[in-house]
This record gives sequence, C-alpha cells and structure tokens, in this order.
Amino acid sequence: IYQVMKDKFNPIQEELYLLPCVGQELTIERLFLGGLDCAFIDMKTIFHTLLAKYPNAPAFIIAHNHPGGRLEPSENDNDLTRKLNAAAELMGYKFLDHIIFTNKGFYSYANQGFIL
Repeated sequence: IYQVMKDKFNPIQEELYLLPCVGQELTIERLFLGGLDCAFIDMKTIFHTLLAKYPNAPAFIIAHNHPGGRLEPSENDNDLTRKLNAAAELMGYKFLDHIIFTNKGFYSYANQGFIL
C-alpha cells in the first residue's frame, strides 16, 4: 500500500483516502482534504461512500498523511481508528488498516497490532 500511495499525498495539506477492497482490486477514493495539521473526518461519509459506490467491497483501508513529518499517530488518529474498527465490525466490513504517511516513511496500525 505504501508503494501505491506514497506519491498521491500533497506535502502541504493533510488528505485522507479510502481504499475499498473489491475482490483482488484496490480502488483509491480521496475523501477529505485539510490543512497542515488536521482534516475534518466524517465517518458517515466514509461508510456512505462504501455503501453507495462499492457495495460489494468486503474490506477497506484508510490512509492519510502528516505533512508536518510526524510519523507517530495523534490521539485523534487513535480515536478515529477505534471508531472505524467498531463501526466496520457492526456493519460487516473488515477494517484492514489505517496508514499514516510522511516524507520519512509510514505508520501502520495493523503492523503495530492495533487492528486485528
């Protein structure tokens, strides 16, 4: 995912992408755009996009960047991950990962054991 996504991010603005997994194909859907250190994320929009545009997607990934270069997740990132994980389970989706990109590399919640 890192190799596919790393060139998509704007180095000045925080962006959030939804990556619905449909069969073996990965689709990239840009959902939110923010400022240097934040983007307003509406969970209803995430699930509306999944239901309306990708009704056969069994799983999804969320990816966003930290233009400031901080690789560690913020408390808001952690909160979003917990909420997405719980909502996905209720709605029958598999939430595969939340990935944070910077110019130094990436942070994967799945790799850290926070998403099972």
